Amino acid sequence: MSEVEEKASDTQGGGFLAGVFNFVFMFALVFVILWNWDGFWQTDIGPLSRAQQSVFPVKFNEEQLKLSRIQNNNQLIEQMERRTDSYEQNMVAAEKDAKEAREALAAVRSLESEKCRYYDTALRMIDLLTRKYSEDELKQTLSCTSPECEEILVSKHQAFEVCS
Repeated sequence: MSEVEEKASDTQGGGFLAGVFNFVFMFALVFVILWNWDGFWQTDIGPLSRAQQSVFPVKFNEEQLKLSRIQNNNQLIEQMERRTDSYEQNMVAAEKDAKEAREALAAVRSLESEKCRYYDTALRMIDLLTRKYSEDELKQTLSCTSPECEEILVSKHQAFEVCS
């Protein structure tokens, strides 16, 4: 073998040191990936779980605490979602009640408006009668049976302010 061929075989094979370095690098890479992979630590495989607990007890306990915190957080999130859903349902019910109240108020206002129109018309008719007849003729024509009737005849200004 010539010198060139020896150098080519040395660089291609890499030698013993390169093989050891490759093995250590790959082992470290796999170790780091497994170390940081949550699924590796949260396994249900009995022998693997026992091995993790005996070889790496601190890391195993940390991961179990992380798992319990995640479960606790999930419960808190579910409680918050239930409360949010409850508040949303209450909000929808309140909006429905408010809409019904607005509709009822509109109906009452419409009815009151109609009553006020009739009342205003009646007051105008009484006003015309008081102009046409004298006070004695008006008392003979209209017989008041309530104090409100007397107030309308005596104090028209207050009667007109009722629906204003």
